[in-house]
Amino acid sequence: GERVFSLTSLPPEIQKIVATRTDVPAYLLPDLAPEAALAAATKAMGECSLYNKEALTPHHSHPPIGMDVLRDRKVQEWTRIIQEAMSVPKGHKKRAWIEFVAAKHGVAWQTVYRKIKRYEKRGLAGLKHTKSTKSQPKTWTPEAVDFWCGLCLKKEHRKLDKNILYAILREEAQKRDWRTGGYESALWWFHKRVNPQLLALQRGGLRALDNALPPVLRDYSDLNPFEMLVGDQHRFDFWVVDDDTGEVFRPEGYFWQDLRTRLIYGGTVDRKYDSYLIGLALRMGLKIWGAFDAIYTDNGKPELSRYVMGVMADMRAVGLSVHPEMDAPVDCTGVDPELLNPCAIQPGTHRKAIVRNAKAKMIEGTFSNLESVLRNTFRVPGQVKRLGGPAEENEVDQKEIDRLAREGKLLTFWEFAATLMKAMDHYNSQKAHRGVLKEWIGKPKPKSATPMDCLRRCYMDGWRPGKVSDEAIDLIFLPRANRVIDRGRIRFRNEIYEHEDLIALSGSRCECRYDPLDPDWLMVFQNGQYIAPARPVVYSSMKDTALAKMKIEEKRRRRKGFILEYRQLTSKIPDFMEYSKTPEIERAAAIIGREKRRVLEERQAVLPPPAEQLAEEVAKIESYQPPRPLFQSEAERYRWILDQQLDGQTIEQDDAGFMAAFEAKMDPDTREYWELYQESIGMAGGKGA
Repeated sequence: GERVFSLTSLPPEIQKIVATRTDVPAYLLPDLAPEAALAAATKAMGECSLYNKEALTPHHSHPPIGMDVLRDRKVQEWTRIIQEAMSVPKGHKKRAWIEFVAAKHGVAWQTVYRKIKRYEKRGLAGLKHTKSTKSQPKTWTPEAVDFWCGLCLKKEHRKLDKNILYAILREEAQKRDWRTGGYESALWWFHKRVNPQLLALQRGGLRALDNALPPVLRDYSDLNPFEMLVGDQHRFDFWVVDDDTGEVFRPEGYFWQDLRTRLIYGGTVDRKYDSYLIGLALRMGLKIWGAFDAIYTDNGKPELSRYVMGVMADMRAVGLSVHPEMDAPVDCTGVDPELLNPCAIQPGTHRKAIVRNAKAKMIEGTFSNLESVLRNTFRVPGQVKRLGGPAEENEVDQKEIDRLAREGKLLTFWEFAATLMKAMDHYNSQKAHRGVLKEWIGKPKPKSATPMDCLRRCYMDGWRPGKVSDEAIDLIFLPRANRVIDRGRIRFRNEIYEHEDLIALSGSRCECRYDPLDPDWLMVFQNGQYIAPARPVVYSSMKDTALAKMKIEEKRRRRKGFILEYRQLTSKIPDFMEYSKTPEIERAAAIIGREKRRVLEERQAVLPPPAEQLAEEVAKIESYQPPRPLFQSEAERYRWILDQQLDGQTIEQDDAGFMAAFEAKMDPDTREYWELYQESIGMAGGKGA
């Protein structure tokens, strides 16, 4: 009634149980499942160690063995020989029995003893034959090998070819009397001594070294919902059409995700992400899900802008905290993004991260899934061509995008934004998340779980969301701008805003907080204190007399109010000025005398000058000599001197010397020109003629 099964055909779990309860022949070990082969080898080592009483102590252990040991034919042969040699029958001496077994298998009995000792010390791993490798070279001088590796690893030499560096090594070896091998041997020693981490440090510095080291993994099940948010920007792989201009572009957004529940906490989209988009996404999450405990971001320019820094400062004021990001370096190729969690968080003030690796962030996998929801669930058209894909496929994709744009079938920006909000809700409430299921706490554990399921479970376990008032949210996230108050009005974005309480602050600076989506108001602050809400000015009309009358009466009321306030403050204050005490008659007489003197001066200015003074002024005019002009070149000065000679003027000694030097440098053509010039001026009767 028994049924016989082949041991190798059974499941690995059954093979392991059989191997631990029965003796499995050594020749079957390579054909068993790895866990069953390891269990059988462990059991065999335990039984064979009866020969060595010390091996029974609990502190005895053998090094781990690999499949290369179990599948080695020589290891299998020596295992059978050692088992037979160590199983001494009753009535036989150990030495005689070992010699008999050695002769039976054609080996020396000394070798059997040696193999038994190796087996007792290292187990099956001791039976595998390994070639002896020495760390020190035979042909090379050890200092030459070290110099060669350092020469190739030096950061400044990373662009040089190895043959150039080898030539440098040979020159240095001749100077220091080192022994070296050939070029192939040098390459072999370089690859033997140098590891990937050293190469990463040489080529990419500390950041590349961090990426080459094992990552720091973290489990998020110990967090509460919204205790830690991670934010990042994403450019979507879809083309949309601008509603106003008709331009085709790829939208870009910023999103926040909760580490515990994987809920998309908030997200916004625009043509290009900026600092305000970061705050708007966080503001959305605060209004929908409630308060968070902390956030961490990367180190992009918008994340480190003055606006975001101000938002973080205000968040700390209302009890919310900020943490920096420390991305764990890890290669995530082929890894399920929903199970990825290599993020290490270091508390403290916001500062630049040491290492940044976007692929290692959980939210990057979320972006991929969000794109999949847009593409498969909501069937959004206009997907971009795949980077690095086949040229023929990308050409087809590009033609399809052009056709959709011409036919008006691409989504407009606002249609895409509305669809994106639906996709975010679908991701939160309907899409099963493997990372959430892996960290599920409590029983029964469901077959699948969405981020909303995780949030409900946390709510059932006692967690409650926190609340932040809408007023506080507005104060935290509204953008800021500094302006100068001009007679109660503020000019902002080609619009004029006013409020009655701002009139008294004319000429002073203030801080305006505004909502770009609602330009109908400004919140005005000064020195951190709230002043008033400013609203756009209502312009008067030339035809609407009622409106004009209302605006005039409003200004009159304000003017009257300031007049009354001024009188109230100054009416009871005496005049402390020191005025003139001269009688009125004397003041009038002084005015009359001053007028008489002015009339006499005007008459004297009109009278002609005396004859002597007139003759003197005429002589000055007749003897007037024009000033010496400024010359642009030597030729111009020479011409002026010639003109002076032809007019009969006396030439100064400096000018005569200049003429002699200038004429000495003349060539025949130049000399002939100036001679013709003198003849022409002389025939005309001089320059004056």
